[in-house]
Amino acid sequence: MIVRMNEILLFTSAQAVDATISKLGQLGVVEIKEMEAESAEAIERRTRDILNAEKAIGILQEHSYEQLGEEDEFNLNGKDPKRIVERVLKTKTIRQNLNTTLDSIEKEIDFYELFGSGIRENDIRFLEKNGIYVRLYAIDKGYEKLLPADKNIVSFPIVEGTIPVALFSQDEEDELPFKELAVPDLSHEALLAIKTRKSRQLKQVDVYLYQQKKYVAVLEAYLDVLNDRYKTEKAYQGMMDIQGKVKYLKGYLPKYSVSDFIAEAKKNDWGYAISEPQNIEEVPVYIKNPKWISIINPMMKFIDIVPGYKEVDVSIYFLIAFALFFAMLVGDAGYGLIFLLLAIIFRKKLDPQLRALIFVLSGATIVWGVLSGTYFGAEHIAQMVPLKHMVLPEIASFGVDNINFMMHLSFLIGAIHLTVAHGIRAVQYINSIKVLSELGWILLVWGLFFITEELVLGNPAPGWYLWLFGIGAALVVFFSKESDSFLKSMGASVANLPLSLISGFSDIVSYVRLFAVGMATAAVAASFNNMALPNGISDLGILEFIMALIALLLGHTLNIALALMAVMVHGIRLNMLEFAGHLGVQFSGEAYRPFKLKTQDEHI
Repeated sequence: MIVRMNEILLFTSAQAVDATISKLGQLGVVEIKEMEAESAEAIERRTRDILNAEKAIGILQEHSYEQLGEEDEFNLNGKDPKRIVERVLKTKTIRQNLNTTLDSIEKEIDFYELFGSGIRENDIRFLEKNGIYVRLYAIDKGYEKLLPADKNIVSFPIVEGTIPVALFSQDEEDELPFKELAVPDLSHEALLAIKTRKSRQLKQVDVYLYQQKKYVAVLEAYLDVLNDRYKTEKAYQGMMDIQGKVKYLKGYLPKYSVSDFIAEAKKNDWGYAISEPQNIEEVPVYIKNPKWISIINPMMKFIDIVPGYKEVDVSIYFLIAFALFFAMLVGDAGYGLIFLLLAIIFRKKLDPQLRALIFVLSGATIVWGVLSGTYFGAEHIAQMVPLKHMVLPEIASFGVDNINFMMHLSFLIGAIHLTVAHGIRAVQYINSIKVLSELGWILLVWGLFFITEELVLGNPAPGWYLWLFGIGAALVVFFSKESDSFLKSMGASVANLPLSLISGFSDIVSYVRLFAVGMATAAVAASFNNMALPNGISDLGILEFIMALIALLLGHTLNIALALMAVMVHGIRLNMLEFAGHLGVQFSGEAYRPFKLKTQDEHI
């Protein structure tokens, strides 16, 4: 449910503003709305410090170096978090420079590997002064046939498929149609010495980062401090000033926290005013549900939607419908079992809400797969005892012609889903004449359902279904808008009704995707099985069995990925567009983010 909020104005003396912000952060229930333009320089500085700390922590967490020995001991100078951050970030630049230098040196060393370590730039220059020009090339094996026979060309032994070639000529402009190589300025011995030195420096950087990994917890605590400083700075910068003597801010807090706020205000001599929110669009949305409903939160965060303050919390409706849609779209008990096992194996690494959600979705998929007789798309598995006795022929994936029933079931689910949406709106308008309009829409939804059945499936509609349209349309036209001008509101309703009916019809038809995508998932799985094991496994050799197993693994992995993509596209769409559209939820809200400090940092 969406928690009701109060708007507050908090007043404090200019001298006590730091202590006020600290106490407010410790209370952790007020979301502050900035009233004054922020100081860009101060905020940017705090943001830069946070980003640097996050980068440093990321570098240390990603760094792996397991060759630390006694000879690699490296001195640490200081344990100040800010200094550690600066040094760790500097190592990134140092590593890049060292690797760039090593890459360049490797290329020059490769030159000597081709032409020998005895060649010198001075020798080439000496020959040029005496009228002999030498050009060096490295060509791929097979291109030696393109070398002109009328030129003085010397080929050296092949090195890893590359042929070193030297062109000798008394014509300075003479050359070959290949990329020319230059003799390095440094000798082979000098390059090897530099490589050894740079490699040692790179190793020292690795050792340093390895030793700094034990300070990750220190840096994470430092990051908490920086985040607190950032929040404090924003709060301070956003406060309004009255003649340099009084500072005040505006914010929002849940109604159930008002008593705690008042107690803190009295204790710290704050002035305050508490009222109902004046601007509904500014009010943050705080959704608080029981644990069993809150498991849908990871999905809501993933698609990044928050209903408006005066809209409906759709969490429980999304959870129930999404579990059903997930089960129908994936539709395979084998896939559901894989999801369940993965959630169990990685349970300690998963967020508790996400873990519980996966348990629910995989459980629903297993149940649907058992009832439809779908196990990795293999029909013969469903024929085993006792699995075959659990299959419902009406929704079975194999062996029966139930396409019409599955389409009928999809349309029925759509009609029920949209009816729930309008039923919720009817409850919202229980004290308004608009409740009759929502009841009218419920009648229209079922009228559209019968039309869909007749047009798509050829099922004749009951004779009384026209009354659904007549009564429903009348209720919508007369009671959908509250206005001083009855004729004006009725005219607007009449104008909008045809397009609304067309939209409602397409919404119900849209639910057929539940059947179509689910059937496609089963069909693709069966196709992979037939391609990998066209004649079963009885006549397969060991190698053939292994290849078939690999093919099945890759095929079903791809099919699972496609099924999950279908869930993200279709399962979420039916909730976000069709259901939410009829419910009138536009997801225009901003999540409640109270000003809360984690640490007791006093140096703000």
